[in-house]
Amino acid sequence: MRLILIMLTLIAAPAFGEVYKWTDANGSVHFGSQPPPGEQEQITIRESKTGSMAPERQYESDILRQERKLQLRKAQEASDNRARRYSQQASDLRDESPDYICQGAENRLQRAQERWQSLKRQGYTISEEQRYVQRIRDAERHRDNICR
Repeated sequence: MRLILIMLTLIAAPAFGEVYKWTDANGSVHFGSQPPPGEQEQITIRESKTGSMAPERQYESDILRQERKLQLRKAQEASDNRARRYSQQASDLRDESPDYICQGAENRLQRAQERWQSLKRQGYTISEEQRYVQRIRDAERHRDNICR
């Protein structure tokens, strides 16, 4: 554990380094991590804030706040109107169009009953009777579940 702590300290040591600034004989300004021979001036680097450089908008005028509320209210009303129109159109379609699923269930029940009647006229075995009676019961149950 101590070894890891020592290694982390050694690795982080360059982060604590100092920055030096000096001007040479030609008047050029230089920066470096090693102090130049002669005059030295140490520079402190301050931390920069992350985020936008623009000042924060702490206070906004009442007019802007009211305008935003008005826009939100108009958008909500438009959304409500669209939802109302959609549900009205959907209910109109349901009323106008026949219920195909229910109609199909009724048709299947009718076909099963017709087959059973036809089989009765021709003659049948007990297993055939049980099978067709069960089909008719299943078709009736399915129709009752679908056509409510």
